[in-house]
Amino acid sequence: MLHSYRMQVARGVRRLAVDDTEQVADLLEQLGYPQGETNIAERLQRWVEHPDGASFVWDERGRLLGVIAAHIIPSFEKDGAWLRIVALAVSESARGRGIGTSLVAAAETFGLMRGCSSVEVTSMRTREGAHAFYRALGYQDRSDAAGRFLRQLP
Repeated sequence: MLHSYRMQVARGVRRLAVDDTEQVADLLEQLGYPQGETNIAERLQRWVEHPDGASFVWDERGRLLGVIAAHIIPSFEKDGAWLRIVALAVSESARGRGIGTSLVAAAETFGLMRGCSSVEVTSMRTREGAHAFYRALGYQDRSDAAGRFLRQLP
């Protein structure tokens, strides 16, 4: 079964595998999310197995230079579903090479194949480079049209 997750999706892009844990942790840490005290292996296992989630990596001869995770969310108020990109990280040393664009394309293709009509991604206001990246791909900043409210559960 591991072989199917190693399947190449596009040049450089393949499905995430559980044994990618250490390199994915490094990519997430570069993005500002410390992984030292977390159970990243368990989280990645859930992503590999989840039927409505997809995660892809950019693999350059065994060295991971990027990762993306996306999840399908069925619409409640209308027919269909939408795709939510929950994480995208590209190695600082490899940015500007089209890796992020290829990973987003892989996630969008997954969403299209599963009937999604739109894609959503959130990005912290301080990540101006990420905002420019998403705009260049045709994403629109809609933060003026809706608020985002979070509450930590006990």
